[in-house]
Amino acid sequence: MIQLHGQGLIRFFGLDPKLVDPVQLCKKLRRLETQAHRITTQLCNGFPELDHDEQEDHIAELEIKLCQIEGKVCDLLESHYDEAPRNKQVKLNGIFINRDPRGYALKVSDKVIKDCAKQTNYADYFPHTDWGGYGVLAPDLTYDIENEVNYISTNWKELTTGNQQTQRQHYEAKGFIC
Repeated sequence: MIQLHGQGLIRFFGLDPKLVDPVQLCKKLRRLETQAHRITTQLCNGFPELDHDEQEDHIAELEIKLCQIEGKVCDLLESHYDEAPRNKQVKLNGIFINRDPRGYALKVSDKVIKDCAKQTNYADYFPHTDWGGYGVLAPDLTYDIENEVNYISTNWKELTTGNQQTQRQHYEAKGFIC
């Protein structure tokens, strides 16, 4: 799933697939997602242990760190571009940090996602979106893997006896069953 998400990001952002490893791209984005999410959570919770002036200074430092993370994301995606500059800037300008810590931090504007889907082919659909239609750059895909593994272990007998041959082939293709 990580590989597929990375390949989707490569297609959407017009990166050169010969120069970008989709799994490494996802891992780098996931680390930046974790950092940004940690900061947005801190900003939401506040800093009651600090006095007013210290709070303002600390918040300013965290805001700078968020800007740096956003810059790193754009630099990472811009470094291996293989697409016309106009599309590149539209897509990169759509990247933002969601300040609500209840969701993912690194996102792409829903407007950019919709506009790109209208003017291009299916390959430009964003690989992972949230309920609001925003593109999620670095989703936690391990949860889905845990669900798949739990399903396989719970239904192992049916999967191995042939009653669910199509489902078994699906899991073999994904590499869950050898």
